[in-house]
Order: sequence, then C-alpha cells, then structure tokens
Amino acid sequence: MKTLVLLTASSAALAACQPDTRNIDKKLDAIQAKLNDIEKKVGGGARPQRPEPDRSKVYAVPIDNDPFVGPADAKVTIVEAYDYG
Repeated sequence: MKTLVLLTASSAALAACQPDTRNIDKKLDAIQAKLNDIEKKVGGGARPQRPEPDRSKVYAVPIDNDPFVGPADAKVTIVEAYDYG
C-alpha cells in the first residue's frame, strides 16, 4: 500500500512539474503562418542564376604602376583589394 501511495504521489508531482507550452505553441504557429504568407507574397522561389562571364573571352586588367608579384605577362592576374576604413 505504501508503494502505491508513493508511486501515485510521485507521478502527480511529476505531472505538476511539466511546463505548460500551449501558449508558446500557439505563438509559434502564428509566426509560422505569417512566414508562410510572406513567402507566398515574395515568391519563395530560388533566386535566378546570375549570368557568368564568357569563358572564351580574355579580360584585361590594367596593372600599370601598381605593385605586383610575378611576371607582367602572366596568363592569370589576381587582383586583391583592401578597405582599411
């Protein structure tokens, strides 16, 4: 009998310790509904692919009087830019 009373009391205490998340669940459902509405208005699809440069063309980057490393007639020029502001 003591075991039954103890088991009943402990399960009642455990049920009382469970958090009430119904209000939070309602708020999350409302937020999800708003996000779905925004997605419908905006389109929700993936962005269109940006056009790539023509790989058969050669693009010249002038490096006159700029510091550089390597030969001046290299096939590839890598331009590094910095903003110290």
